[in-house]
Amino acid sequence: MVTLFMAISGGVDWDAVMWPLVEVNPLYGVLFLFYVFVMQFGVLNVVVGTFVAQAAEIASKDREALVKFEIRQWQAYTQRIRTFFQEADVDQSGTLSWEEFSAHLQNQKVKAYFQALDLDVSQAHVLFDLLDVDGSDSVTIDEFLEGCMRLKGHARSIDLNMLIYMNKKVLDQFQHLVRSGEMRHLPKEGV
Repeated sequence: MVTLFMAISGGVDWDAVMWPLVEVNPLYGVLFLFYVFVMQFGVLNVVVGTFVAQAAEIASKDREALVKFEIRQWQAYTQRIRTFFQEADVDQSGTLSWEEFSAHLQNQKVKAYFQALDLDVSQAHVLFDLLDVDGSDSVTIDEFLEGCMRLKGHARSIDLNMLIYMNKKVLDQFQHLVRSGEMRHLPKEGV
């Protein structure tokens, strides 16, 4: 038994054990090779499988932790946006007018806070127009939250590609109108 254990664990070279067995009976040599094969590959696969399973479990916990972290970050961000909105809504109407928004951004601390939220306020009126989706000259909390989430951070590749796609589509439609002669029938404004 000790010799068999030593043959698979590196205590003794299995070649040194096999040849005396072959001299006694060649079948013993074949059985010994089968034993070494099964132990090396069978047991090794079980051990490796255990390590892989543990690594997969750790990775899934990391994934769950990452998802929980992102959800907490999103909730904290939305809470900060809500706080900003409530502070800026001085008349407590539930909507933010351009006057309230621009007055609130005059405070340097508020401007820095907005920058910390990854929102560029250098062109405040354009920012307000982007937040005012329905064009009512006032922004509700939902419009404000949705707009801030949409405008957070830098432009991503998908955002730029979407703009290119939409511009190409509009250009194609415009060129089709020009080619078909339908532009003659449009009313002239401002002439």
